[in-house]
Amino acid sequence: MSEFNISAGSKINPTEKVFHSLKEAEKTPDLVFKLDLHYKNYSTLPGIIFHFSNLQELILINNKIESIPDEIANLQNLQKLELSGNRVKVIPDALCCLKNLKTLVLSWNELKSLPKCISKLENLEWLGLNHNKLEFLPDEISNLINLQVLLVSENELTSLPNNIGNLKKLKKLRISNNLINSIPESIGNLSNLLKFEIQENNLTNLPESIGNLNSLQKLRAYKNLLTTVPETIGNLTNLEKLLLYENEINSLPDSLGNLTNLEELDLSYNELEHLPKTISSLKGLDCLELRKNKFIPDEIIKIKDLLPDINISF
Repeated sequence: MSEFNISAGSKINPTEKVFHSLKEAEKTPDLVFKLDLHYKNYSTLPGIIFHFSNLQELILINNKIESIPDEIANLQNLQKLELSGNRVKVIPDALCCLKNLKTLVLSWNELKSLPKCISKLENLEWLGLNHNKLEFLPDEISNLINLQVLLVSENELTSLPNNIGNLKKLKKLRISNNLINSIPESIGNLSNLLKFEIQENNLTNLPESIGNLNSLQKLRAYKNLLTTVPETIGNLTNLEKLLLYENEINSLPDSLGNLTNLEELDLSYNELEHLPKTISSLKGLDCLELRKNKFIPDEIIKIKDLLPDINISF
């Protein structure tokens, strides 16, 4: 059976039907492809779930689940597993057997580490681990060669694996609100990266290799301890948004003027006394935030003359 009849002249593919209750799903176990059990107050995963052998998507957001049983390995067709907003402390090795998994979201849990076997999830494209208690990422995470989105904000990370640059398909990397004090040079290998969110860490500098991120469109690096920006930032000619506010930046490179696609530039709350003259090339800016710096009145006039048509906030 490949289709359900809903009404005369109307059909739906069973793989698109979403079951919202186990009672309903048990009636046709072989036809359960998507199961959404969010806000069900579960403290454990109901055992019946592991009998839905065709299950492709399992949503268990905002329950009270504390552990993932080894039976999870029975769901060999699973492509999406969402367990955000639970109390999970450990990812079992059994989960690493889900070779077809493309999306794994365990944000807002109590994870302190990831198993090395996570490297086996070679088809994983989206890994969400925001708001846990992770202190480090294993080197093995670099084997997730199909990963496109990695979200690990609001953890307790102090560094990134040196081989993070192996994730060549990565399009979005969010490591904000951690304790990271440096970015590996290998980051420059992420040539497909579009969004890089490194705000609210302890970064004192950005690697020179950041200039190799030719596809980058958005860079959020505010609320760090940066004092300078590398000259190579000027290579990011596709950059549209650059947020550097609340750092300790006292100078900017002339290459900043190369960022002609820039629409938003926020340099407020830094230690700047002047801007490079090349900033006059940033004709596409919608707004330029320069509040709470150290510009004297003459410098403010110069900046306004360089960008007469831009909305500037001092």
